[in-house]
Formats: sequence, structure tokens, C-alpha cells
Amino acid sequence: MKYGLKPVTEQPRVRLRDYYTSELPSVGSLKFPFGHADKIQPQMFMNDQLGDCAIAGSIEEIRLANALRGVTVNFTDAQALSAYEAITGYNPDDSSTDAGTDVHDLYQYRKSTGIIDADGNAHKIVAYAGLTVGDWDELLIALSLFDMVGIGIQVPDYAQTQFEAGQPWHLEPGPQNIEGGHYIPVVGATDATTAQLYTWGAVAGITQPFYAANNVVAVVALTEELFTDGKSPEGIDVQRLQADLSGLNTGNVSTKAPHAEPTD
Repeated sequence: MKYGLKPVTEQPRVRLRDYYTSELPSVGSLKFPFGHADKIQPQMFMNDQLGDCAIAGSIEEIRLANALRGVTVNFTDAQALSAYEAITGYNPDDSSTDAGTDVHDLYQYRKSTGIIDADGNAHKIVAYAGLTVGDWDELLIALSLFDMVGIGIQVPDYAQTQFEAGQPWHLEPGPQNIEGGHYIPVVGATDATTAQLYTWGAVAGITQPFYAANNVVAVVALTEELFTDGKSPEGIDVQRLQADLSGLNTGNVSTKAPHAEPTD
């Protein structure tokens, strides 16, 4: 299997926590399991041949967001390849250009152009906002509100063995031999310490210690589908977030730091 997320040197400046309202749930109030991991059948979208994980993962987010509102969108490898070429400059005739995706290039493209499906429809995001790197509680809260969170991780050499054995990614003791960066959408949680995700054409898992040790970026993409029929995500000050869209640029990577637990 391939990876394909370039090293993350900058985080989104707009932090989702800044837009949480008083109605934000606490981790203790969440009812497990939750999520919709079984809503679609994950596909590979060429991530066994190319380092296009960020595109494959984004396509899965689009498919899931639409499936949750009863709409099926069609994607094939051809659309994954086209998006990979457009976002990264990949040239199928030059293997050296298969260098992976910058997360900010990915989200700016998804916002300005959108990823095109097999029927020619563009799927855009309205905005994107970052979570605190490595913060498991914030990941679960965002996941409970938005149904999916795109994450980037550093992948240690034992991760594929765990995946092939059907095990969730869990932290093994000793030095971590990192093989590359990987982008995947988190789509559910089986319990307070294990989340579900789509990768390499399958539903897999990730544990809290692994996430805390290996997470490098986490982003909530506010898709157009979230705002259909005049609805907006619960627990988020959408008007304030939209007013700050001009601040959706990047800044230095933030230091992991403890913070107060959200209140009920």
C-alpha cells in the first residue's frame, strides 16, 4: 500500500475550537459506538499504486457526506488520477512526480475547484478548520458533530502489518520507524479509545495512543452538503466562521498543549 501526505509544516490558522458554541457536547456525554462507517463501501482509488491518499481520502469524505443525505455519487480511478494530477502536478509518464500531496494545496483546491465526480459534478467545501494536533477528545467531539474528520498521520513500519491483520492501529513500544505520511478520513468511534477510518479500500481503526503519538494534522471540511436545505452543523457558530473565511491561510505548526475540557 502507498502513503502520500507530504510533511505538514503549517497548520490551518482557523481553529474549529474557536467557533464551538455552549451546546458543544463533552466527551463524557457521547454515546458509543457512533458514526456511519458502514454507510459506504470504501474503495482503493489507486492508493495501492500511487501516493494519492489525500485524494482517495477526500473522495471517501464526499461519498460519505452524500450517502448520509441519501445521495449516491460516482467516482472511479480516473477521477482520482485527474485530481491528483491537478493538485500535485503528477505526470503519469514521470514516476518522480508521484511525490504526494500538501494538505493545504488539497483543501484550497477542494474549496476553489472541488473534486469532480464521474458525472462531471464538482464537490466543493465551504471552509475548513483545524483541530488541535494529537487531541483525541477534540477529535471525538468534532467527529460527533460532523460525521467525519480528515487526519494526517506519520506511519510507523508496523502499521501495515496491523492493518493486514485486521487490527486497529495501536502504538507499539520502542523506537518508531516512520515510513511516510498518510491522509485518511475518520468516520466513527467504536468506544472512547478507538475510532474507525477508511483507508486502502477498507474500514480500519485507530487508537488514542497511536493518534496522540502520530497525528500531524486534523481538519474538518465544511462541505456544501452540510448546508443543504438551509441546515447548518449543530454546535458551531457558522455565521462567525463564515465571516472569518479570509483568515483561512496557514501559520506555524502549533505546539500540543493541554486545554480545559469542554462543558455540557
